[in-house]
Amino acid sequence: MKLKLLAVITSMSAAMVSANEQAKAMYSPFTQAKDQVTLSNWMHPDHNHWSFQNVGIHPSLVVPRDGNVAVLPENLDSNIARLTFEYGGEKFTVNEAMVNDRTDGYVIIKDGHIVHEQYFGTFSAKKQHLWASSTKSLVGQAIGILVEQGKLDPEHTVDSYIEQLKGSYFGKQKVRTILNMTTALDYSEDYANITPGSVHYEYFRRIGLVPSYDLMQLDPKKDATPRGLYQFASEFQHNSGLSVNHQFEYHSPNVDIAGWLIAEVSGKPLHEFIAENIWYKLGVEHDASFMADMTFTPVATGGFTTTLKDFARVGVAIANDGKFNGHQVFSKAWLDDTFKLTDDERKHMERSVYKDRDSGVYDQWLEGYKNYLWIHDSEKGIATFRGIFGQHLYVNQQQNLVVATFSSSESASNAARTTNLPRLAAFEAIANHYVD
Repeated sequence: MKLKLLAVITSMSAAMVSANEQAKAMYSPFTQAKDQVTLSNWMHPDHNHWSFQNVGIHPSLVVPRDGNVAVLPENLDSNIARLTFEYGGEKFTVNEAMVNDRTDGYVIIKDGHIVHEQYFGTFSAKKQHLWASSTKSLVGQAIGILVEQGKLDPEHTVDSYIEQLKGSYFGKQKVRTILNMTTALDYSEDYANITPGSVHYEYFRRIGLVPSYDLMQLDPKKDATPRGLYQFASEFQHNSGLSVNHQFEYHSPNVDIAGWLIAEVSGKPLHEFIAENIWYKLGVEHDASFMADMTFTPVATGGFTTTLKDFARVGVAIANDGKFNGHQVFSKAWLDDTFKLTDDERKHMERSVYKDRDSGVYDQWLEGYKNYLWIHDSEKGIATFRGIFGQHLYVNQQQNLVVATFSSSESASNAARTTNLPRLAAFEAIANHYVD
């Protein structure tokens, strides 16, 4: 037993050393030029371990906490990290699956109790980390709050709420189409092949994935070039090769429109709406922040930044039908609607690249995508928030189980990165471990 424990400790120590070796950037008071983080290299694997924990390199907006902290009690289970499962003909432990994809930290919460919590490298419980596109799922639930309040109807068109988008392609779409990413945009989410001059290149410049020093120096009083997300929204057009509401296409600009809808309908900027309607109520431990564009508009599609356990608290609320800390934080009716996939919504996923076994991004777990939530099992209430470079929030309502991971993986696309697949399999292994 002592030998086994020593082996586990040695393995974990090696993982921490490995994480530090992969993350030399900015950890010295006299950082060499090759290790300095800039807006041009912040997502590079040699630098993202630091930059994902220091998103203040971009314009940022505070999302303050309020009230008493909702304590997450511990019921630690040392066996969870060593839990063994098979994927792709190989055996993994939960901890190995995390380490292999450069996880910065993960926490497992069962029945509201922390059963395992671990951090690697320089990341720790009090440090913030970028959610990336896991932010989308939070925005989807924020939309649900407005729907429950009767202020927003998913069957109405976007331009019935946003006057500035009248006559634009986005303006003509129903809110539901925006939320399910079936808008058939002439756009590509390819992070590896960004073609200068293309609409997705220009979009990435607006959200900070690609530096845009020329736009930063423009004086908006003298130059009408769109600098921010809202001004750029009317540039998107229909892809004539796709039909609206035919298939799921992962297109981030949809979520910027959702963020705009929240601001327009509520009368508050997105970060303030999130603070007052969600962050105050969750009993979180720390303030959050939103990465913003150069007009200081929150990046709804991927800019939220929090500590790991505060990320997990969101999952705990969703696992409990939206209720946590004595508040109905998220709309139960909206969550029920999210998991209640229609036949058409299932077909949207079936027709997508994620269900094409030859695509290179095939995902065996996905049943659907709705309201910015990746649905694994609609009957059991299993879903994930997903963000590039390994940001995941796994929620299993049936098991009252949440797994939250922050990572600084080597490449952006989780679907295409083979080291991420055992992590997804680990979520299921943990859930199966708790089956009676």
